[in-house]
Amino acid sequence: MLKDSYSLISGKDILQECKEYYHKRELTLNFVTPARLKYQEHFIKNLEFHILIRNLLRRTSLLSYFHCSKELQVDFKALIEKAKRVKRTSNNLSWYDWQRYSARQKTKMLLGGFIGKVTFDFDGVNPHQLIPLVLLGRYIHIGKGTSFGLGKYEISKEKK
Repeated sequence: MLKDSYSLISGKDILQECKEYYHKRELTLNFVTPARLKYQEHFIKNLEFHILIRNLLRRTSLLSYFHCSKELQVDFKALIEKAKRVKRTSNNLSWYDWQRYSARQKTKMLLGGFIGKVTFDFDGVNPHQLIPLVLLGRYIHIGKGTSFGLGKYEISKEKK
């Protein structure tokens, strides 16, 4: 039996939730399904914050364009430059490979990505423009293979 377990969430809901994170200095993400992120044409194993933001901007922009017929009106370069100043303080990510069978290609496919936790420090960086993207990413997932459920992460509620 199928049940709907989803709830509707709006941009306004995400912006309201952001207030909870604006005063925190650190943010810990827990990748619960493999995340397949590419940077400079290579899959990455050690996530840096600017790579996360680049991928979130790309995904959000594409979803906005193709599903809402609207271009994302943000300064990509400025956000990426700001994100480069956010430091990774803890990295407990590991690579995880899994297989799926492609009926279309009639072959097994190896799909890997990183899972685990990573913590970022916002010391000296105003998070107001970055946090909404990170919170949105929990719902839209990130990286390659999102249609298979890849790139799902949660935000740790630890006090920091």
